[in-house]
Amino acid sequence: MKTLPTLLGSLALFIITADAAFAADLYPWRNHADPFSFLFGNDIDTHQQTRLARDGSLFGFFYVRFTGVVTKDRYSVATHVDCNSVPDCVVGWTLNGQSANATFLYQTQSDHPVFLVARPDIPQPGAHAHFHWQGNMPSLGQAVTGYLLQLTAVDRFCFIHDGAETAASNKTCRENGGVNVDRGTDIATHLNIVTSRPPGL
Repeated sequence: MKTLPTLLGSLALFIITADAAFAADLYPWRNHADPFSFLFGNDIDTHQQTRLARDGSLFGFFYVRFTGVVTKDRYSVATHVDCNSVPDCVVGWTLNGQSANATFLYQTQSDHPVFLVARPDIPQPGAHAHFHWQGNMPSLGQAVTGYLLQLTAVDRFCFIHDGAETAASNKTCRENGGVNVDRGTDIATHLNIVTSRPPGL
């Protein structure tokens, strides 16, 4: 009878270890070495590696660093960092991108800047919920070119964009100011588009 619990425990340990190894080994950080050499020309380049396809689309990887804290609801805390400055960046998401135009509307505190996108310009099928511009940060009301990105999480974690270093294990991911991420399509962590202009803007 002791064999079954031992076998199940070993299997669980294998799955947990395999998950962590998968995220770490999916594609190591190589500072935009070919073929993942596309650059946006701004801060996102410190934690993304993508390649530009012949059809103008993007495919690549979005990186995080795990802090070592596990939340009360059992999510490992992860955040974006400058992957050229730390040795342990791992892939948090794969990303697909389609070229698009958008207008910078506003930004509140440390959240992502919000962009106005024409509804017909959002790729279908898909879940392209994050617009990222190329070059310098645009001015309010400025129309810019960039990419609509679709993110697919490759692991399960608590994503905290800012302030991850203060996350506590006696709080849930949400109580720590994070977003619970599970494997698969993710529109919550980086959502920053709207399809109509708020009144007064």
